[in-house]
Amino acid sequence: MRQITLTSEQEKFLEKLLNTGKYNTAQEAIARAFQLLEEEDDDIKLPSYFQGNESAKKLLKEKVKKYREEREKNKNKPIDPERARLAAEFKRLCEETQALHSDNPLTDEEIAAEIQAYRRGE
Repeated sequence: MRQITLTSEQEKFLEKLLNTGKYNTAQEAIARAFQLLEEEDDDIKLPSYFQGNESAKKLLKEKVKKYREEREKNKNKPIDPERARLAAEFKRLCEETQALHSDNPLTDEEIAAEIQAYRRGE
């Protein structure tokens, strides 16, 4: 178990929180603070050029989170130069693709129609 020492400002803030009645104990308030820190750490900021709808943004955030976890797990492994080159090329292509319709974004219906046409071989 770890013990921490609060500054006088932190102690006053904690007392203020407890006096509001929102938290019954200091442990509850600190647990909430840790929960917020975890959520903040998980919050993935998408690049400004990403124009997708909410479901696309959610999916991309999940993929980025998984990628970051894998990267952290493999951070001590040597980087393959060819893989790095391919990653840079992929990033460039993604940015280029996102810019294609930035002035007139496709609707969900247009995207669905494109997918159906692709599946039909058109």
